[in-house]
Amino acid sequence: MRGNVAIIARAIRSNPTIAAVTAEGFLTRLGFGMVSFALPLYALALGMSVAEVGILYAVRSVTTIMVKPVMGWAADHLGRKRTLLAAVILRCLVGFLFVFATLPWHLYVIRILSGAMTAARDPSASALIAEHGNKRNMASSFAWYTTAREVGKSLGYAVAGLLITAPGGYRTIFLIAFLTSCAALVTVIRYVREHKNSEDEEVPDQKVVSSLQQQPPKIRHSSLLIRYAGFGLMVALNAEMMRGLFPIIATQYAHLTEGQAGIAAGASTIAILAAGPIFGWLSDNFSRKLALSARSFANLFSSLLYIFVPTFSGFLTARVMDDTGKAAFRPAWGAMLAEVSDADPASRGRTISLIDSASNIGEVLGPTLAGILMAAFGLPVMLSVRVVLSLIVEIQAFITFKGQV
Repeated sequence: MRGNVAIIARAIRSNPTIAAVTAEGFLTRLGFGMVSFALPLYALALGMSVAEVGILYAVRSVTTIMVKPVMGWAADHLGRKRTLLAAVILRCLVGFLFVFATLPWHLYVIRILSGAMTAARDPSASALIAEHGNKRNMASSFAWYTTAREVGKSLGYAVAGLLITAPGGYRTIFLIAFLTSCAALVTVIRYVREHKNSEDEEVPDQKVVSSLQQQPPKIRHSSLLIRYAGFGLMVALNAEMMRGLFPIIATQYAHLTEGQAGIAAGASTIAILAAGPIFGWLSDNFSRKLALSARSFANLFSSLLYIFVPTFSGFLTARVMDDTGKAAFRPAWGAMLAEVSDADPASRGRTISLIDSASNIGEVLGPTLAGILMAAFGLPVMLSVRVVLSLIVEIQAFITFKGQV
């Protein structure tokens, strides 16, 4: 344990920006994991329907899609640290406003602000990791970042499930989200650097260089943008069908208590801690396609569990499977974004924002489709569609990354 602590301490000292962005991801996800769990239940308490909850989540993603290209430009021209800082400040504001939200339209307005915050945060954070990370181990760099975010979100879900029934309930949850965002703001101001020090510059990986030289750069770059954007859209659509609906499904379909639903949502923390770094290493050293495929397989089998095992143990296992798939996918996805953006480092933020915007479109379609299917045909039909989409995404991955390891 002492040796591991020393290794982590050396890594933080050698690359404080990666460590700071990772810490910011954990802190903000901790608070907003609590919000994500409580929000659909709070919306129902305000008189909104399940379909309206799906739209509530889609509003945020629509805003993100509209604003993200502008924020990618801002990250490249105004500075990635400044853009990230603005995003965290806006997240503090969002957490503060939730404390006073008492009407459905309040939630819609706050979700619009949250979408703008995500649009500013994602390309700037990814661009900073791509700039400061080790090119030979880029998936591992993203693995620590995405693992910290997923752990924070899972812990937030678990804490929210326990606090909902405590004195203060929803307002206590929203207040904690505000405070954790403020802590993340201090981290970004103090430790994030805009550029890597000159002595830290790396010799380009010859494998990457040679692959970029196989085709004219502009043609290859455009082709990769289209392929990756299409794949990202379908993966997000499939995975995000459960977004915002898990607490409702767990309490109304499986008849779990809010506390049990929170525990089921938070129990994946240990699996995420293992899956992120392991699949990041596998992506860097063995097979990127394996890491990318894990998410669709997880979506498929978890959906079957939700349908056929509507118990606490069944939902706990399914949730762990879902979150493990996400933890496995994101490091490889981040490494791919970094590799594509390396073709034009000056436009790194715009490149990442364009591909990421396709994923955001999937995030809009996913919960909207799920809400409509649940309202019209019920939960089993919605989850059956998710199973079919998982198979389609696997076929798409085979075609998109054919010839790659």
